Amino acid sequence: MDKKELKQACLNLMETTDAVYLSTIGDDGFPHTRMMSNLRNKQENPGSAKVLEPDKEDFVVYFVTGNSSVKMQQIRANPKISAYFCMPAELQTLMLRGDVQEITDQQFKNKLWQDGWEIHWPGGAKDPEFIVLKLSPAFAKGWYKEGPFEFEL
Repeated sequence: MDKKELKQACLNLMETTDAVYLSTIGDDGFPHTRMMSNLRNKQENPGSAKVLEPDKEDFVVYFVTGNSSVKMQQIRANPKISAYFCMPAELQTLMLRGDVQEITDQQFKNKLWQDGWEIHWPGGAKDPEFIVLKLSPAFAKGWYKEGPFEFEL
């Protein structure tokens, strides 16, 4: 398989998994992994997926979370994270790693906002607890069809 086909398969995986797994490093020095909503998945998050459409051809990953969450404490202490997408039945995985940054652009946060998130952030997109994170990964690694792969981004 050529690199272009492999990258396209990875991008397709990023758009179709129900969840993405986010790993941070805790103050205990160990990875902490949790399931996060896949904002690129059009069925699960149609509004967000539409906003993120311009990033469709790259490997950027966005997350939403709470400002006072443990993951934010960990990210502020160490912004190195990994994001993991997988379809076990198809033996397809993708791990992306890099430094994550907080998006403070209120206009972008307003566009990304979805109905239903009020349960977490009653103040809407302007709620100080509503945080948007962006991972612009530097490295990809995973498994596809014949076997393992890795490449720099």
